[in-house]
Amino acid sequence: MSNLQVRNPDRGFLLSVGVDPEILVHFQYNPEKVIDKRSVPYATLNAPGMLMPLRQYSAGGERTIAFTVIVDGLLKGPADDEIDVARDENGGIVEELNKYRAFVYPQTERWQEVGGGGFAGLYADQETVFAAPPAAIFCFGDRVVDCVVTDISIVEKTYNVDLNPVRAEVQVTCVELTPYDPDPTIGRPS
Repeated sequence: MSNLQVRNPDRGFLLSVGVDPEILVHFQYNPEKVIDKRSVPYATLNAPGMLMPLRQYSAGGERTIAFTVIVDGLLKGPADDEIDVARDENGGIVEELNKYRAFVYPQTERWQEVGGGGFAGLYADQETVFAAPPAAIFCFGDRVVDCVVTDISIVEKTYNVDLNPVRAEVQVTCVELTPYDPDPTIGRPS
């Protein structure tokens, strides 16, 4: 063996904030790439006789983080001895995929009760659901970001005999939360 030590790699994860029970998703396989995008809007200023319009900085834009992870109910991942990927007896991963889905549905303590039928049944006894989806923490190595998950897209790849997915790609998009209090009246004399 060389000087390199063989060990399980660190796993990225998503963790809910303020939900009991918490939603914790360890990435069975870390994403191949993470897209970390920040946009900044500028207003276009036009005036008669100008060769080209001027650009005026108008506000900060949002930081978006997007990535795709693989969930596999049949094969062990690099850290499966350390993390718990929810699987049924036939390798079905519906419960694990529902953890990701819980980040884009209104907060509920009952999120673990969801089966293959979906989240809508959890809210059937309520006329209106005003609770926002939970805030989250995205952790990937030294990158720790307070965020909200704005998009989850699941591509089911393979199914077991019960027609439950056993392999899937989960595409996640997160938007960083404002790191300061946006109330413009705080800190100003009255």
